[in-house]
Amino acid sequence: MERYLTRLHVNGMKAAIINQYGSSQELQIQDVPKPEVDTHDVLIRVQAAAINPVDTKVRDGSMKLLLFGSFPKILGADCAGVVEAVGLMVTDLQPGDRVVASVGPTGGAYAEYVSANEKFVAKLPDSIEFAQAAAMPVAAGTALQGMRDKGHLRPNDRVLINGASGGVGTYAVQLAKGMGAYVTAVCSADNAALVRQLGADVVIDYKTTDFTKLPEQYELVFDAVGKSSFDACRAILTDEGTYVTTIPSPKQLVEQVVTIFTKQKAESILFSFTREDMNWLLKQAAEGKLRSVIDKTYPLSQVAQAHDYSETGRAKGKLVLLMD
Repeated sequence: MERYLTRLHVNGMKAAIINQYGSSQELQIQDVPKPEVDTHDVLIRVQAAAINPVDTKVRDGSMKLLLFGSFPKILGADCAGVVEAVGLMVTDLQPGDRVVASVGPTGGAYAEYVSANEKFVAKLPDSIEFAQAAAMPVAAGTALQGMRDKGHLRPNDRVLINGASGGVGTYAVQLAKGMGAYVTAVCSADNAALVRQLGADVVIDYKTTDFTKLPEQYELVFDAVGKSSFDACRAILTDEGTYVTTIPSPKQLVEQVVTIFTKQKAESILFSFTREDMNWLLKQAAEGKLRSVIDKTYPLSQVAQAHDYSETGRAKGKLVLLMD
């Protein structure tokens, strides 16, 4: 009967909410109403939800000028779980399907249930665990779209990935290698073995070496942590090389306009979920060509600790919440 309901309202659930902007201590586990399902929506019983750096920025108010909506807010952009119900117009998903979804920075995934528009939901192969899938959408999607669409990465290109052991970086190393690139990874010495396992050809310890002063040049510098700049990287870019950042500054946005008229390019990536990209990433994962590196998992009740660890910037790969 669920398919024929235009709107479905079910009872309560537990969720991590904030009632105001602030530190991780603002995150509280409370009982709230389950989401409603509109005609093109899918209600998902969440099994795992990713912690993304953007979540901490939403929580502390850094993004309040970009994101509207009132309190209480439920954070969380990415999740994986099982379809509970579908709206009237949803035809390719049904209750019981294993799925992965990205609900965007407005959030909702830190909860036992989330409602997502069907276009932001993809079926999950049985061989992929919920935690592995939940980690993927924003991080793997950012790596793919940043290098493929903004960096125009091609086989035999030389790519330098800054922040190679982080959430985006661990996917970027694997994807770049899969695209046939020669990969230089920048991370701490403690994570060198990890990024080599993921496919890096060369590893640079950022604590002892300034990668912007290297003698080598690269067709692409992919700054997965947004801590460098086009200006700083110009000398290590080839004549037609591209610098892509995941965190654009006002200066970067100016450089993007200026470099429209130059051979070297400054670009930034703002992730946009597409089912086509998600299905391709899931296919790579199912075939063993792409894995989610998960540093730690937390129960929903420890979401504040997860945010604290995320904000240290020391996580290897991803952090994931597991629902009870």
